[in-house]
Amino acid sequence: MLPTGRIERAPAALVDEAVLARRFDWEIRCLLRHYTWIELAHLGEYARMGLIDAPTAARIRRIVLDLTPDDVTAERTAVMSDPLFALERSVHARLPASAAPAWHVDRSRNDVQACAQLMLGRERLLAAAGSVRALARTATEAAAGHTRSVMPGYTQHQTAHPITFGFYLAALAEAVTGAAESLHALADAVNLSPLGAGAMAGLELPWDRARLAHALGFAGPQPHALTSVASRAWVLRSAAELAVLGTTLSRFLTDLIWWSGASCRFIDLPDELAGISSAMPHKRNFPVLERARGLTGHLTGLAVDLMIGQRNTGYTNLVEVSKESTRFLEDLFTTCDTMLGLADLVISGVRFRAGRAARVARAELSTASTVANRLTLDHAIPARTAQVVVGTWIAAAARRLGDDAELTPNRLTAADLAAACARAGYEVDVDAGLLRADLDAEASLARRVTSGSTRPEQVETILAEVRARLRAADATAAAQEERLRTAWLRTTGTEPGDPSRTRTEPGAATTARTETGGLS
Repeated sequence: MLPTGRIERAPAALVDEAVLARRFDWEIRCLLRHYTWIELAHLGEYARMGLIDAPTAARIRRIVLDLTPDDVTAERTAVMSDPLFALERSVHARLPASAAPAWHVDRSRNDVQACAQLMLGRERLLAAAGSVRALARTATEAAAGHTRSVMPGYTQHQTAHPITFGFYLAALAEAVTGAAESLHALADAVNLSPLGAGAMAGLELPWDRARLAHALGFAGPQPHALTSVASRAWVLRSAAELAVLGTTLSRFLTDLIWWSGASCRFIDLPDELAGISSAMPHKRNFPVLERARGLTGHLTGLAVDLMIGQRNTGYTNLVEVSKESTRFLEDLFTTCDTMLGLADLVISGVRFRAGRAARVARAELSTASTVANRLTLDHAIPARTAQVVVGTWIAAAARRLGDDAELTPNRLTAADLAAACARAGYEVDVDAGLLRADLDAEASLARRVTSGSTRPEQVETILAEVRARLRAADATAAAQEERLRTAWLRTTGTEPGDPSRTRTEPGAATTARTETGGLS
């Protein structure tokens, strides 16, 4: 007997095989444990309202806990390939006839499906945040070893100021730490239970939605019944956070690709992260960097797909929104996990070629601003004029050397600078020793005294702050995970010594990529 009196025939073969059956399989793998959790929370409410007596409630509870995925799957063809109908039928098949007529009264699939999807989504968010924190910690430790490893810094792809590799990696650590904080904040912000909203307008029995939310590890119920079943804003917000993270990482990866190439050769990677050319035996490539950067683009594309899936749909429960629009959300989280894993491998394995980077930094005219500052501060030449004087000094040296010569700091002389000042109307006795010190790349690091600068002591301060933020994020993660664990144990009764047993706890499931995609 089909679970409806409205139609008499099962779904068409194509609908069942191409859509319903695939989704059924995915839900059994990824949502069944959440459906089980929800069933037990509902059961507690039925008992509280006096609709099911204690012995019957205990019997149903035992049946629900003992059901296996195979038990539920066995009912698939009889229930139009619907997992919730299959679960319900599996329980009734193990109960005496009319043992619990009120079980499943005043219930809808809409809020249950929305709730289970969000429960899985928050797990994925917390797992992603954990991977981001791991990358932040890897970058922090790598940065700590290079606070004095000088290299050229670039703006507009031209040499700007000397920096250190540690300074650069500290920026990566800070950026991904911020991403982790945002993911944890989002996990808290969306942790409101849809359960009790019914199909869209609320339920008729006096369900205690706050108790239901508490039983499932939510901070409370979603206040509005329609929002509970209509909204998948948490999907869009999750995708947006991961797309922003991916875009940010793509920029760091772009620098690493450049710095590992023949034009710079500042960094190297171990053999296990290297590749070869089939035709050029001299080459040692790093396709892992391109793979990681390529994955960041998928995050943006998938985020757009998720957004388009909801755009211009009615604000109510719709299959298009609740199932089809979220089809690739699982792919989003899986792609992000792979991207973060590759980035972590790269940062933990990177070898900075300090000698080469320092030689390049010393050969670049990246401290000319220090010379201009000294002309103003020591010789009272107006700041903009001093910039012009230094520019003409460098331009004259470049013309004299010609296009084929390398204009390095040691080609610039105190006499020529004094001459440039004189042409601007200022008689300056330029100290050659001070000029050499001003043009020295390593010495320039100590001159950057403001907070957040590349000065080694400032980088160490940044890293200390990042470590403190990561400790706070770890504490937040522990509290969030403990909330879910405690709710699971409380609702399913799997505390130590309890005879009940369940097969999977929250967060224990691995990410599954399937043909049908994700939270569909």
